[in-house]
Amino acid sequence: MIDRPIYMDQIRPFMGKNIIKVLVGARRSGKSTLLKLIRERLLADGVPENSMLHLNFESSATADITNDSDLVQYVRERMNGSKGPIRLFLDEIQEVEHWEKAVRSFMVDYNADIYLTGSNARMLSSDLATYITGRYVTINVYPFSFAEFSDAYHHFNEAIDKREILRRYVVQGGFPFQTDLAFDQTASMQYLNDLFSTILFKDVVRHAGIRDADALERVIRYVISEEGHLITVANIAAYMKSEQRKVSAETIANYLDVASKAFLIYRVPREDAVGKRALKINEKYYVVDQGLRSAIGFDNADAIDQVLEGIVYMELRRRGYDVHVGRVGDREIDFIARRGGETSYYQVSYLIGSQQTADREFGAFDGIHDNWPKFVLSMDEFPRTRDGIRGMNIIDWLLTREE
Repeated sequence: MIDRPIYMDQIRPFMGKNIIKVLVGARRSGKSTLLKLIRERLLADGVPENSMLHLNFESSATADITNDSDLVQYVRERMNGSKGPIRLFLDEIQEVEHWEKAVRSFMVDYNADIYLTGSNARMLSSDLATYITGRYVTINVYPFSFAEFSDAYHHFNEAIDKREILRRYVVQGGFPFQTDLAFDQTASMQYLNDLFSTILFKDVVRHAGIRDADALERVIRYVISEEGHLITVANIAAYMKSEQRKVSAETIANYLDVASKAFLIYRVPREDAVGKRALKINEKYYVVDQGLRSAIGFDNADAIDQVLEGIVYMELRRRGYDVHVGRVGDREIDFIARRGGETSYYQVSYLIGSQQTADREFGAFDGIHDNWPKFVLSMDEFPRTRDGIRGMNIIDWLLTREE
């Protein structure tokens, strides 16, 4: 079991407190493992094991717990004899109908330290906001970062050059179960292909009640193929028409929304970087993990600029940034990242080989006159710096440990 300190550090201040800890993220991104790590930490701190109850609602062992009443009764039967606080670990809670009523009951009836995981943001956010306002904290969980992937790969395999590890990360991505496969590429691709189908049909089609699963899959595959490019619903509708499938703009917008709520894709809004106005047309989408893109048939090496953009975007999210695409006149800034009261700007390019490329990437910041840091990330071994804009190797940036 691989330790994930970036998440444990976020969770630790709330452990033992009467506030619900909600771990959300794509299916198989490591939420269940984090529950086990939390449990181990509590045991190491002297918390009695008989005060803990761990339920995974995708296990056959919990098949009889289908709604809030079943869950309340199950917990009551097993925990009423416990002395002092109880600790509840409820994994994939969205599988229980009206689960939020049960959780609210536990908050009232027990001195309860509660941890939830879920793979659908729409169900979790709406239900929590309705029933447990102000009494929960959300921790977003993602597949392995490049730094985590590198550490895990070295744990299971021979030491290899960090550029070779990045090549593997570009293809295989960072879903943690690959550690069980010793990072074998063939096995990982099969696993990721099946995982894509599971997320699509279990977390999107079933939970959102999508009737035309084939149209949904075609739309999502198209969006993933176009990640990093500005895209509109009209673009997608035109593509579907070329595929002899007529799908309304409203339906396409709904598909994108529900896939985002299942953490399969992420929507990145645009803004005027000077006027700070939100722009209502043309957005970018990125897949949660590049391994999924590769597994469903796209050649990540052929789209390396897009894929590196996606890796940088997800890393910014892991580091807690709110991310937008920027526009300055007719130029585009790949990412404007904000966290707290700080801002930083990023351009991403595979290589800055020519003067024309350098002018394009560094020149994207010409209209930005503030003093916040600006970066051009590339695979260059000796990245250049120009006009105060820092060039940085992508691998070095990905391995930077932020406080």
